[in-house]
Amino acid sequence: MEELLRSQLGTETITTDMVKHCSYCVMISPDPLHRTPVYCIKYSGSNTPILVNLATCLTCGDFKKCGLRFEQS
Repeated sequence: MEELLRSQLGTETITTDMVKHCSYCVMISPDPLHRTPVYCIKYSGSNTPILVNLATCLTCGDFKKCGLRFEQS
């Protein structure tokens, strides 16, 4: 069970690194277990962000326009 959780957290970390450069992403929650960690203004229709999950970001795909820049830790 612990290995599965560790794997899931690793996947979410990689996904977060991909989407954090999106022009619509205002902030990402530091809590890796948060169900909707991304504050996004694209779907809110205003400057007030709404909370979306990482799957929404991957489906939208606007993060790809900014280029993927992985940072070494």
